[in-house]
Amino acid sequence: MPIANNLTVAAFSILFAVSAAHAADNELYDAPPADDAAFMRWIEHDTAPEILGVSGLGNLGDVFHPVSAALTDGAVAGVFYTVARRTDGKIVVIEEPPRADRTKVLLTLLNLTDEPVRLVLLENGIDVIKPTEINDAGARAVNPVSASLAVVTASGAQLGSFDVQLRRGQNVTFVARPEGTQLIENSFGPNIEG
Repeated sequence: MPIANNLTVAAFSILFAVSAAHAADNELYDAPPADDAAFMRWIEHDTAPEILGVSGLGNLGDVFHPVSAALTDGAVAGVFYTVARRTDGKIVVIEEPPRADRTKVLLTLLNLTDEPVRLVLLENGIDVIKPTEINDAGARAVNPVSASLAVVTASGAQLGSFDVQLRRGQNVTFVARPEGTQLIENSFGPNIEG
């Protein structure tokens, strides 16, 4: 085979290998969220019903899914929503407080109980997140720190305590229910297309 043909075959082989590697690399990552993305999660462990016109939130329990606000029935771009069941079994969509300072750790308290709850430092009862109303969310941005925290009801019952070691870029949610509190480290799933 002439040298020119060998070079053509070699060049084609290299281009094919680079294209295949590029395609494989792109398959490692989900598509970026839409510019007008709202972020929704279903925190129950059964399959989510259609919520704000969105289906496909699955049953992952704690994963925010980006969805174009234009494809929803009322979601707002840039807003985080948690969807759950109230104590009476009905669905509630909770708009979470804004995420203002991304250099800090965001603590969110979701109240799915029958009375206001707050997040406190366990050792002295000082509020980390002030009383949060029923079927609502409270939040606070804090520096990375190790602490013992507790969720306490307005009537003084402790719904759970947690020793946490918070690190920069980590956001966590305390989900308070009448039977106790669950700690979720926030994470993201694939885009939902409506």
